Amino acid sequence: MPWTLTWSNAGHPPPLLRAPDGRVHVLEAHDVLLHQAFKDASRTEHRRELMPGSTLLLYTDGLVERRGHDIEAAITQLAGLLNRHGNDPLPELLRRISERMAQPPPEDDVVLLALRVP
Repeated sequence: MPWTLTWSNAGHPPPLLRAPDGRVHVLEAHDVLLHQAFKDASRTEHRRELMPGSTLLLYTDGLVERRGHDIEAAITQLAGLLNRHGNDPLPELLRRISERMAQPPPEDDVVLLALRVP
């Protein structure tokens, strides 16, 4: 039975969703940035069906953002890692991602959260 992901993004790095067939989707839908100047900005919720065997990866910008480096290239690299290693047990997947994305060393906090739909 599929699950339903409901999310709202205020400018954070896009979640990555690996389908059971290995394809990785960048969930790019987002709204305006969260900021006190935008008090009246409405939030939009987005929905996506998560099939059994799907893996959702959430991460902070510290994982993909480095001074002088292209963030889009880093997100593409991350999607490639999720594609290749997405069937690994989650602790192993997160370890691989952390090790491979750590160069150059991050200047910001890095947080990863992975969820696999049973």
